[in-house]
Amino acid sequence: MKVVNGKNRLSFMVIFALILMLIAGGCGFSTATESSFNEKGPIKVASAEDFANRVVPGWQRAQEAGLIVDIDLSKPIPGTDAEVIIEKVWYNPLYTYVLYTVKEPNRQYLMADKREIDIGPDKIGARNLSFDPLHQRWGGISREGFHQVMVFKGYSTPVPAREITLTMSEWRVPRWSLSGPVDTLDSLVSVKLPLSDEFLRETTEIIALDQTYEWKGRILRLKGMEIKSSKTLLYGEVALMPGETLNHISGAIKSGEQSAWLNYETIVPGDALNTFEFTFYAEPLNEWPAPVSLEIRAIEFEADQVLNFELDWTQFAGKQGEIEIAEGEDGATRFYDSIVRLCFVNPERWIELEIVEPENQPYIAMSTEPVTQDPLNNYARGLKVTNENGDILEVGMAAGGQIREDRFGIGFEIKASDERWQTSERIIITIGKPKARLVVKETIDLIY
Repeated sequence: MKVVNGKNRLSFMVIFALILMLIAGGCGFSTATESSFNEKGPIKVASAEDFANRVVPGWQRAQEAGLIVDIDLSKPIPGTDAEVIIEKVWYNPLYTYVLYTVKEPNRQYLMADKREIDIGPDKIGARNLSFDPLHQRWGGISREGFHQVMVFKGYSTPVPAREITLTMSEWRVPRWSLSGPVDTLDSLVSVKLPLSDEFLRETTEIIALDQTYEWKGRILRLKGMEIKSSKTLLYGEVALMPGETLNHISGAIKSGEQSAWLNYETIVPGDALNTFEFTFYAEPLNEWPAPVSLEIRAIEFEADQVLNFELDWTQFAGKQGEIEIAEGEDGATRFYDSIVRLCFVNPERWIELEIVEPENQPYIAMSTEPVTQDPLNNYARGLKVTNENGDILEVGMAAGGQIREDRFGIGFEIKASDERWQTSERIIITIGKPKARLVVKETIDLIY
């Protein structure tokens, strides 16, 4: 065993936190031609409409289909020389997009940090708060002023009301760097927006597919696509081995320079044994008709297995700092084509398991997705840590992904408040029904 510097564990946690932020903020949006939230400032555009076309997936198609509602309502921002113009709204079942422009004679533009609609998608009185899944968080600038898009949860028919109130406050000059202090202005701006079932009509086209692919004895059948104005749907079926359950297909729909990640819609058992019918959705296509491909990275499934790792805890209890577990003492276990092994222990804080994947594709490996506890299901799946007496030890936050410079795996936090971490002689780490990835990384042409 080898004691190592504790900075790596911190790096692991920082990386994981960033991944969580991207997942939470991403919401399925991705456009290959735009940068992420790290851009240094606003982009230059020709107009508010040009900005919306660049950052809102499917905006141009929705505009051409007559789905964008013109508002063109101006309001002064109290305490400033600026005014905000609510330009347009696009209502769809997934999202409500509000395009606005701020004009200010000295070009000291403002953006609203707090944005809220008084009626949520389901009922009157439910709050509908804006979030920021779009690229270009700093907006765009043209001769017209500063442009930005607010994004809220979408509505479905029948709509809960015929009119909704949008309020904006906590205005600030958008600083292109987040390192310094940012002054905000609490001025409240309120506008009424019309809402109607007519605004939520959708264009849709169904494309039949008949494509079958096989990797490592697992079969993917693509049956069809549905091209809606609000989203793109992919239909198909996956045949797995006995005891395996489909979780997801990791990949993206690609059309031109647009890349839209697949998101979970539905997975149900198929008619045949060990088959699963799926529907996944992605952001709407910017152009249609157009060639479309599927960039598939992995088929993700749950395995009906149990992995156990045992540690002589007397070697660790009471020690400080990270300890690297030597080969031969790491309880290495084969999981399909991968190796899972204990690699680092900090007896006061943290335990890490490394997942070693083969180089050649296709292959099946354990997922680096964080492993969580499932006490309500009697730990039938997920993480359970016990000692030699069968006592369940408390653990905290779990993480997954890149754990070192060249290592990938999962880790979990030791709850130091549980005294059994100090008094136990043996620690048994059990992972029930671990998640697996059939890694393929192929591009499949769907529509030529």
